Amino acid sequence: MNLKVKIILSVFINFILIFPIYILLHEGGHSLIAALCGAKITKFSILGAYMSYEGGAFTPITLSLFHVAGMLLPVLASVVYMLTYRDNAASIPYRTFSFFAVLVPIFSILAWVLVPVLYLAGQAPPNDDVTKFINHSGLSPWMVLFAAVLLFTFCILTAWKKKIIQTYWKTIRLKT
Repeated sequence: MNLKVKIILSVFINFILIFPIYILLHEGGHSLIAALCGAKITKFSILGAYMSYEGGAFTPITLSLFHVAGMLLPVLASVVYMLTYRDNAASIPYRTFSFFAVLVPIFSILAWVLVPVLYLAGQAPPNDDVTKFINHSGLSPWMVLFAAVLLFTFCILTAWKKKIIQTYWKTIRLKT
């Protein structure tokens, strides 16, 4: 198989694989907190990207955790993956998977930057996890925005330090 075709197929397949994994972790984060609060998970869908539950004993803190867990579990999994990444592995599928597995969750943090800005402007989407987090936690949207920028920066710098971004681009640039 031509190397260019192999790279394109690897990008396409890994791009398709990462989104269900991301959704599983996102909804799994919500489900984990709901279950820890005594709720019964009634629906869990990767295709529909949602979960629902019944019951549970929630407080403002646990509701805040519930809403942030959808972002934090995939990001935590991404950080753990980064820490185990091997930059000397030359496999095209490995480098491609690593790139998407790290950057998709990291870029989901950007919603936690954008929505607080919209919140401050009175335009936040009412059913968004970030809006609900701000409402339940009582934290300033500025604090949420600042924490999200710090987390995003930490993750990007870690991905850079672990050479995930560089090895992916090197693979794409040199092999095509």
